[in-house]
Amino acid sequence: MQEDIQKAFDQQAQSSPAGATSGPAPAALTGMQLLDKLVQVLELKGGSDIHLLEGEPPRVRIHGDLIPIVSKEHPVVTREDIMDILDRSLAPDQRKQFEETSDVDFSLAFRNATGRVNVGYANGRRLHLVMRYLPSKIIPLDELGIDPVMLRKLAEAERGIVLVAGETSSGKTTTIAAMLDYINRTRYGSISTIENPVEYMIPSQKCLVTRREIGRDTPNFYHALRASVRKNPDVLLIGEIRDAETAEIALSASETGIQTFGTIHAIGAVPAITRLQHVVGATGKQEEEFFLRLANCLRGIISQQLVKAADGKGLLPIYEILNITYTEKMYLIQRDLARLEQSLEADHNISMGHCVYNLWHQKPRRIDEETIRKLYPDQFSLMMNRLSDSRGWKPLVSTVS
Repeated sequence: MQEDIQKAFDQQAQSSPAGATSGPAPAALTGMQLLDKLVQVLELKGGSDIHLLEGEPPRVRIHGDLIPIVSKEHPVVTREDIMDILDRSLAPDQRKQFEETSDVDFSLAFRNATGRVNVGYANGRRLHLVMRYLPSKIIPLDELGIDPVMLRKLAEAERGIVLVAGETSSGKTTTIAAMLDYINRTRYGSISTIENPVEYMIPSQKCLVTRREIGRDTPNFYHALRASVRKNPDVLLIGEIRDAETAEIALSASETGIQTFGTIHAIGAVPAITRLQHVVGATGKQEEEFFLRLANCLRGIISQQLVKAADGKGLLPIYEILNITYTEKMYLIQRDLARLEQSLEADHNISMGHCVYNLWHQKPRRIDEETIRKLYPDQFSLMMNRLSDSRGWKPLVSTVS
């Protein structure tokens, strides 16, 4: 694979991202031009990330593997390369943030993609840039590989909060973008996003779409939410729920009748709830209030991971979806997370195990034993026995109706 990726890099012409400051083209690649060549490689090869660490060769992530690139002009990334990108990209507030905290998030617009960028220091004050590549073309709901009927149902809820959970690089942003795109194409209204940084560029269709980037368009989440609510949005994307402030914003917005979307780092629908509780800091007497609020505003949780397909051609999602019906709402009020976990096996939900079963029994088979061993290291034999049952997925515990 590395030779193929290297060849793709060598064939790319020098150019600059849309919106980048133009100037005379030097003989050697500038940092921004290097980044653009790497972006073209990701576009050609279905990649997802770029890593530029001062003193190291540039690297690209293709189907989960982080592959080094040999560049004659850039045998290693220099401080000047990354500073060139920062100089051409940061707004004054973002530059001030970087100088004060040694860390900054921002977005870049390329011809066919958006780049979600973080720059900070590592390995003894070396500059380190990581960029997530987000193609401008949004994948339709029916092509995500996640149950489209359930996704449409959640997108059509029109109020409450929907959480998409997963680890880094699990496709959370892609799933939410597809749901917002579906709303944008099927009903009239206003969609507002508050992100740090902006990820997918969603053009207005039936909905008016406004995107606010922290540090560029608004100073902070609290200010952005207060302003957004005054602008009467029908749908609000908070972005990542990473601290008590953004968690409170997400819950409060959904309680006002705004359909709210957010992502959270957790593997599993129920672990996403405990993670949110931890982020909010709900303990003691606050715990009861937290679960009551969540029961009243939560509409569903999608939890997903990306794994290599059995044929080696790209990645595919494994996922679970927890829809909040009256039964799940009562479990939340009672703080009975064990029964909430069991309810994933009910017909109106789908568990991760059920998803793996479906992939195993597809023809041709979409998932292999090696991947299942990684997913279920302590229960591999049990899982393989359950997968071998051709009568259908049978939960180990009976579900409560």
